[in-house]
Amino acid sequence: MILGETMTQNQLLMTIIILSSCFFIGSLIFQQGRCVLTGLFRGIAGMVVIGLANIIFGSFGIFVPVGMNLVNFAVAALLGIPGIVALYGIGFWQIFH
Repeated sequence: MILGETMTQNQLLMTIIILSSCFFIGSLIFQQGRCVLTGLFRGIAGMVVIGLANIIFGSFGIFVPVGMNLVNFAVAALLGIPGIVALYGIGFWQIFH
């Protein structure tokens, strides 16, 4: 934007939305840092459990389609062990159905 030009209504609205989003995310990080760190820890622990389960199932010749990706990380972080069990339940259902 060149100095002296006025912002259109859409540009002003987008600027307000972006600034509000930045303040919201910043407040989540600074005020709820413990929750963020707990979620990251649970997600990482879930990925370790998924990796170990894949190794164990693979040693028995069972290859379950549960991989390490962002969706499974989020499921493990939000739902914990029941979420991981659900992922493997869906994986076994895909194999045997």
